Amino acid sequence: MAGNKQCGEHTELASNSAVRVTRCTCGTVHVTMLQNGVTVRMSADALRNAWAGMKAAIDRMDEPVPSFGSSIIN
Repeated sequence: MAGNKQCGEHTELASNSAVRVTRCTCGTVHVTMLQNGVTVRMSADALRNAWAGMKAAIDRMDEPVPSFGSSIIN
C-alpha cells in the first residue's frame, strides 16, 4: 500500500448507493462511503478482514439488544 504519495488511476471494483470501492494502480484499495464522503485506503487483505468483521455485525443486527448486565460497549 502506498504511503503518503498520490495514487494513480483507479479501477472501480464495485459501487452502489452507499459505497464505492476502487483499486489504484499501486494496488491500494479505496473504500468511499458515499453518504459522508469518507474514503479509507487499505490493502486488499485489510479490506477482506474489514468485510468479514462488518459481515459478522450485519448478521447480528436484528438480534435483540441485550439487557442490563450483558456485555455492552459504549
